Amino acid sequence: MASVNIKGHHMTTESPRIIRLAGVQNLRDIGGYQTTGGGVVRWGKVFRSGHLSDMTDACGMEMLARDVEVVIDFRSEPEKKLHPVHWTSMWSPDYVAHPIGGNAAAWVHAMFEGLSKGGGVEGVREQFIGAFETIPIANADGLAGFFQAVLNAPERGAVLYHCTAGKDRTGIATALLLDILGVDRTTIMDDFLLTNRAVNLAEKSKSLAELISLKTDANVTADMVMPMVGVEDAFLAAMYDVIDRDYGSMDAYVRDGLKLGDAEITALRDRFVARGGD
Repeated sequence: MASVNIKGHHMTTESPRIIRLAGVQNLRDIGGYQTTGGGVVRWGKVFRSGHLSDMTDACGMEMLARDVEVVIDFRSEPEKKLHPVHWTSMWSPDYVAHPIGGNAAAWVHAMFEGLSKGGGVEGVREQFIGAFETIPIANADGLAGFFQAVLNAPERGAVLYHCTAGKDRTGIATALLLDILGVDRTTIMDDFLLTNRAVNLAEKSKSLAELISLKTDANVTADMVMPMVGVEDAFLAAMYDVIDRDYGSMDAYVRDGLKLGDAEITALRDRFVARGGD
């Protein structure tokens, strides 16, 4: 098996949660995790991924087989124009357009600008850390809407949510959902870092560096853009830090930021956590 190393994390490229489809990047099932209440997150009920604009008929058959009935799209309008949603002839789920995180396309453009002016990997890394500090607070209402969309989805099928790469906004949403379901933070971090196994970091960083070099006439290397294609534990740690700073605790953030009361939390756990006898 191939392996990669990103900021001190050595990882193989294989995982039972990763679903490898040629037309969908970073598609994963978040089921199978133990919860502190003695349950297990149900397999086959919640999926996360990158954008769906390169969907093939084979992808559609896979989604249909997995009973994915609702898709929640976190991308901004410019992102959707760049990579339009593409449904296949056999799979056309209920679609919820739910932008989170402002104009991510403009944010990426700013990183291009920084690299073109001689900025290095630390500058790119700091921008991502800044995003993980900003999104949970500035976009708390958007994240609250995401949970309402999940709660409103038909219980019989599965839900899939995604952004463009399926790693940052999608990673934040997944971490919050798993926390609400009762998964411990070490496991949540492991799931977050699973992007580095699901994505071919060496190939994607090389091609992205070449693209940015071509567009900006700068000498951009694969190492410099690694935070743009992979994830680091410092990113998610920044989310936890800012939530603790601004709300005092995750419980307070769930209640006051995400507007989830006991009834909604119980509904999410009943739906997505299997307990003894389920």
